[in-house]
Amino acid sequence: MNSIKELLYRLNVNSEYDLDLLKKAFEDVLNIEDSNVRNVLLGSLLTALMTKNPTHEEISTLLKVAFSEDNYNPLNRELINLGDNVKTVTIVGSGKKGIKTINISTASAFLAASMGAYVVKPGSFSTSSITGSADFMELVGAKKNISLDNSISILKKCGFAFFGIEDIIPKFDKLYGGNFYAPHVLSFGLAALVCPIKTDVVLYGLAHPNVELSLNVLKDFGIKNAMVVSSTDDDIHFIDEMGIFGTTRLIGTTDGVTNGKLLTFNPLKELNLPKYTSADIKQGKDKKENIKYILKALNGEGNIAHEDIICINCSNILYLSGLVKDLKEGYELSKKQIRTGKGLEKLKEYVLLTGGNLNNINKILKD
Repeated sequence: MNSIKELLYRLNVNSEYDLDLLKKAFEDVLNIEDSNVRNVLLGSLLTALMTKNPTHEEISTLLKVAFSEDNYNPLNRELINLGDNVKTVTIVGSGKKGIKTINISTASAFLAASMGAYVVKPGSFSTSSITGSADFMELVGAKKNISLDNSISILKKCGFAFFGIEDIIPKFDKLYGGNFYAPHVLSFGLAALVCPIKTDVVLYGLAHPNVELSLNVLKDFGIKNAMVVSSTDDDIHFIDEMGIFGTTRLIGTTDGVTNGKLLTFNPLKELNLPKYTSADIKQGKDKKENIKYILKALNGEGNIAHEDIICINCSNILYLSGLVKDLKEGYELSKKQIRTGKGLEKLKEYVLLTGGNLNNINKILKD
């Protein structure tokens, strides 16, 4: 406890500390057996670090401690190779959104897979919204607990694979999962790094404006090709996706070299979209309604805002996959594709390949 007290004291009086003290304090917090005491101190530590503006070295130190709970090391992952001309893309979000939305990245991944992309989707059960991506997979009837070899085989066959974050770091998840509802220091990289396979590119959505910090965390863990995005329509509440409203901040790295400065993307100007607000993509009243929004959109029957938010994020996957020259081309092709219903066909294909059935999908669409 002495290390925890010392670190919290130094944080509160704005005094210097080193990474060794930070590491020891975080280890000691995680080893506290009383969950109530642990949660209070964990929340205090993460909040204090956010208040002082953490460095990427500090965040990476905490993540290494977190991963060590499960003997997991992102640096030990093998790069999956599907051929010389194939780029695999991981798409995942930090969660902890300031705006609660439909399951955008999951839907975008299936649409992109229907267009020839190979997409890996790590995800978890919901903490701060109605449905996380793991909830989505479960509710549409997909089997989750399948082997790594089977997941890779499915990826090769249909262009999509899902991995549950809780299954990869179960010990740390029991200490941490479900306890936080706003972005904190671990949000800058945790979800992007918890995946059993390494892809060519990582597309990480961050529900916080500091995308540069997140990119540097990913680089600390050997990710050389990545893009980090964050969107807002009021500069207060952020979503971990490309937006159809306000502005999207984005920054990328290729072969470990940051590609210039922070960029901003305005969908109203760049894509001539209607003047949407965050209310246009808000989540449904319950899990079933949330899932239905996605199923109808992927079947070409969704409302225009849902269609556009899925397509703009699909366009980014296509761009990072090398399948389109820019986001505008990707968006235009995605709009044509989503109205064919092939996104839903791809989702159904994936569900069946996992050993699941289509009963849930058919029932939700029928109701």
